[in-house]
Amino acid sequence: MKANYFFLLSLLMLALVSCNDSSDDELEMPKRSYTKLIERNSDNSFEAELITKAELYYPPREDLIAATEWSGMEVPETAYWYYNSFDGVLIPFCITTDAIDYYTTLIDEFNANKEDVFFYTAEFTYSANVEFHDSYTSPNENSNGESVEPQNFDSVYVVTLDLYWMDYCGPLCAMWIEKQRIAVFNESGDLLEVFMDGTISVPVS
Repeated sequence: MKANYFFLLSLLMLALVSCNDSSDDELEMPKRSYTKLIERNSDNSFEAELITKAELYYPPREDLIAATEWSGMEVPETAYWYYNSFDGVLIPFCITTDAIDYYTTLIDEFNANKEDVFFYTAEFTYSANVEFHDSYTSPNENSNGESVEPQNFDSVYVVTLDLYWMDYCGPLCAMWIEKQRIAVFNESGDLLEVFMDGTISVPVS
């Protein structure tokens, strides 16, 4: 993402200023800012319903249990979507309504208690889009970038959910999350398959 690139560039510039400043003055930290943007794009009520269905789908709980074996996190009986955390922020295994609500609430809480928040800045963006395909081929990589066998579909609606989270509390304290879910539906609105759920690579500093 471009936002990720420019943020990394800003961190580099900030680090260079810190190294080159010979004065004893404290480095001026960025202004506290916590933003969110949520977009669900559909052309009609049928497509809007497909987005809702894509957000309400939960993978088998066993998949989450397997993903959390090394982190030791407890998987709840219901509404499970995360498999790890960093600096107190949960990391998503899949994009669901609960995941979206979690990051939305987190940003709202940051704004309500700015002076007490650990992070100087944080950003949450989420978008959902629907597109009809006469023919569609699923991704040839999974959420971790590993090669998988793609699947082919005819006359389907493809719902793409994209989630981005960034937090920053200093040159050596930051995290970026980029997560995607792709849900494929037939023309009747039945869910056929979900792709890109799973663990992800999360850059931190």
